[in-house]
Amino acid sequence: MMCQLGGAIGIAVLQTLLTKREQYHSNVLSPSVSVMEQATRTRLDQLTEYFISHGAIDRIDAAHRAYVAIGKVIQKQAFILAFSDTFYALGVALIVALAAGLMLKRPDHLDADGAHYWFAKN
Repeated sequence: MMCQLGGAIGIAVLQTLLTKREQYHSNVLSPSVSVMEQATRTRLDQLTEYFISHGAIDRIDAAHRAYVAIGKVIQKQAFILAFSDTFYALGVALIVALAAGLMLKRPDHLDADGAHYWFAKN
């Protein structure tokens, strides 16, 4: 039961970290993509033309699809950065657990009255 509980808590913590870091990276990346920048306008024009040539109803619909596509690219990049942060945190936790495990002392002696002996007796 403790193994299941520990796994559930670990997964919940990692999912929370992933969600929070995705929000953070999305907030950091979004201001970098401004309609005032030439690169963004060029990409929006390219995507608009692409959507017009692939069945958009009109130019307004194609422009809307272009904005949505840019938003999805930002979200995808934010998720990639969030996964990187999550794996970094997981690696740090594993290194801390390894260090803690190496600091444990071995017991001086083992008793013969362990759990196996008790179960065999009863």
